Amino acid sequence: MTSRLGWLGGLLGVLALSCGGGSSGYATMGMLGSPSSAAVGANLVFANAALNGTLEIYPGLAFGMLIDTGSPVVLIDPRFFSMPGPATNADITGNIDLGLVDKNGAIVVTLDKIPALKLSDAMMDTLGFGGILGGNVMRQFSVQLNYADPMDAFRLGDNGTEPGGVETPGGSIPFTLQGGGTASVMLSNTVTSPVVSIPPTRLPLTVSIDGTDAAHQFHFLLDTGASEVSVRTSVYDQLIADGRPQLSGFQITTVLGGSNAEVTRARTISIGGETVSNVPVMTIPGDGLLDEIGKELGYQLDGLLGGSFLRNFLVTIDYPHGQLHLQRYTTETWVDEFQRVGVALGGTPVTSVHLYDAGVVYPGTDAAARGIVAGDEIVSIDGVQLDPLDPITADNLLNGAVGTTKAIGLGMAHAAALSNTTVNVLVEDLIPNPQ
Repeated sequence: MTSRLGWLGGLLGVLALSCGGGSSGYATMGMLGSPSSAAVGANLVFANAALNGTLEIYPGLAFGMLIDTGSPVVLIDPRFFSMPGPATNADITGNIDLGLVDKNGAIVVTLDKIPALKLSDAMMDTLGFGGILGGNVMRQFSVQLNYADPMDAFRLGDNGTEPGGVETPGGSIPFTLQGGGTASVMLSNTVTSPVVSIPPTRLPLTVSIDGTDAAHQFHFLLDTGASEVSVRTSVYDQLIADGRPQLSGFQITTVLGGSNAEVTRARTISIGGETVSNVPVMTIPGDGLLDEIGKELGYQLDGLLGGSFLRNFLVTIDYPHGQLHLQRYTTETWVDEFQRVGVALGGTPVTSVHLYDAGVVYPGTDAAARGIVAGDEIVSIDGVQLDPLDPITADNLLNGAVGTTKAIGLGMAHAAALSNTTVNVLVEDLIPNPQ
């Protein structure tokens, strides 16, 4: 079982890379810039979508397409649209019509015949979304992510209007896309795609962490598919050298499988004149994922600017003009995902009914002191039954105000005395702010 809290997308491994890669234009139908209905969870944006005119088949349970600047390609799992997966390895590559859906279920814009890699296994099941909209397609458009409004969370294209509730003009950071080439793409630990041509999609940034001098500036990529800011081990070690609090054993899920991470908070992260304080920052020991992307770029990559920073802003990525715009929300709407009961949910893949358990119980927390252990079945939180809920919604019920309690309804528990009982568990700050 793996935690849904720490999803990290945007880290597709690229193999056999050669330099180059061109740009392709994609025809569209409908109205570019129209608001797309979306789910916002775990600091990620999932646009409701249709494949070849067929809407996703798990309304309320599945999330559509993850908007992922960190993925160089479009991935699609046809099973989420009542369609079979590829029959042979050669069928992994193909062209699809991808529709973006509004709050009424109508397709507002369709991308015609875009290249996609079709999945043949259950890679997307852990969180329950039908695919990833990657940079090879988005690079043709202006793209806007609104973390504060699920009914207007994603816009492909610019219609000249701007949501309210943000500061103007905000920060503006110029960029030139990097990377790309001719490559196979690693789709799992055992499956790679046929060779495909990938244009430059990597969006490089210089990010300052805990200071603005050269020693505190690092090479990052923008990664809207990463739930947390992610850094190289050496950068993380530089942060925690002062003894600030950290959380170990934080389970994450990438498109290549599960892994463990360590998480702390940066005092400040700054880019383009915009600064956010006490940002959750994680590292994956070994740095293998960052190293793989660094091979594509030709230099050492220090980190990924992910959702724990981006959620503070209306994010507009103007690919055609090479400008990233960050406009801070005037009202904070997000919930700190590390102020919660010390449990991360695990459970079954997406079905009509979910079965949840304690995927992780963090040592030293009140949850551990109350006798909850990994594998205990969790059926309700504060009286809300979990079985009809999607994984992100269910896990979010464990968040709350520090010092309050959550009533955790257990089914079968390892401790016989806890089975089929309700346990009141303290909400804690799992990563207190650095002093």
